[in-house]
Order: sequence, then C-alpha cells, then structure tokens
Amino acid sequence: MTTRGLNFANVPTGTRELALTMVDLDVHKIHWLQLGIPPSAHGISAHHLLPGAREALNDFGEATYDGPCPPHGSTHRYELTLYALHEPMPTSFDGSTPPAQTLQEIKRRAFASATLVAPYTRH
Repeated sequence: MTTRGLNFANVPTGTRELALTMVDLDVHKIHWLQLGIPPSAHGISAHHLLPGAREALNDFGEATYDGPCPPHGSTHRYELTLYALHEPMPTSFDGSTPPAQTLQEIKRRAFASATLVAPYTRH
C-alpha cells in the first residue's frame, strides 16, 4: 500500500460487498477494518471511504485507519486482505463491535480473498 492507495481488479462474480483488513502480523494488532466496499470498486486509499463503505473498530479503539507504525528502527509485516463477501455485513458491525469479532464475521461471509503482506520499517 502506498500513499496513493491499494488497487484491485477481477472481483469474483456474485460478490455482494468487499471488506478490507490490515493486520500487523508481528504484534497481532488489527489496524483497519473497512466494510461495505462496493464490488464495482477498483481501489481504495487510506483515510478515504467510498460511498456506502464504513469503518469498524480497530485494536486501537478507533473506527478509522491506523497506518503502520512499528517502533523506531524495527520492521513489522502488515497483511492487507481484501475479502469478497457472499452477503453484506450487518450495519451493527461498527465502532462498537470488538475488532476480532468483526474480523471473524468477515471471514465467515467471505468466499474469496486476496492478500498482500508488506514490510514497513520505521526509521
């Protein structure tokens, strides 16, 4: 993911909505949960919501994007996963649902996914 965003294509037929997650694999923290992304979307940028999309609570207690921020001088691996969902996420999954519960429900509704793991070093 760059400051310009994350681009994607070839969304599977039958996708009702997309969900995007960002997890720090080294400390097992959920940095971002975005739900309700239209299947017609071709990409997304940090801090930007497409019409109909919403952010759910992350492990920092916020319903927003919290970008990569490992300790100075260290590298963490960030896993971005785009999920194709066979049914939309209920609107009850928002800024009050525990992040692990939201992620579990995303995975339950997913019938396809694509993952990118990107290292980030903070200098």
